[in-house]
Amino acid sequence: MSKSMQGQFAAIAAIPRAMLEAQLTMGSELFGFMGRRMKAQAELCHELSQCRELSDAVQAQRKFGERVTSDYSEEFGQIATMLRNELTSVTDAASEAVTEASKAAKLAA
Repeated sequence: MSKSMQGQFAAIAAIPRAMLEAQLTMGSELFGFMGRRMKAQAELCHELSQCRELSDAVQAQRKFGERVTSDYSEEFGQIATMLRNELTSVTDAASEAVTEASKAAKLAA
């Protein structure tokens, strides 16, 4: 197989690889976040079980609500950054495939 064809196939194969890597990266982050949130929920339940006064329970719930807001806000920012990076990675792979196809077309002409 010619070097041009090898380059073209390698560039084309990079697209699904980049997409799979993006999915795995995002999935890993989301499952990690879900795990952290479940742990926080368990900690709240434990803390509530220790409360002897209504005001203590209200305080624990308020603290938990603030943490939820902060965690989700932070996670949204991280996900947006990851999406941007992963999209760039997939776009770069597609661009490389187009470049390789153009080179092959010029050589064939």
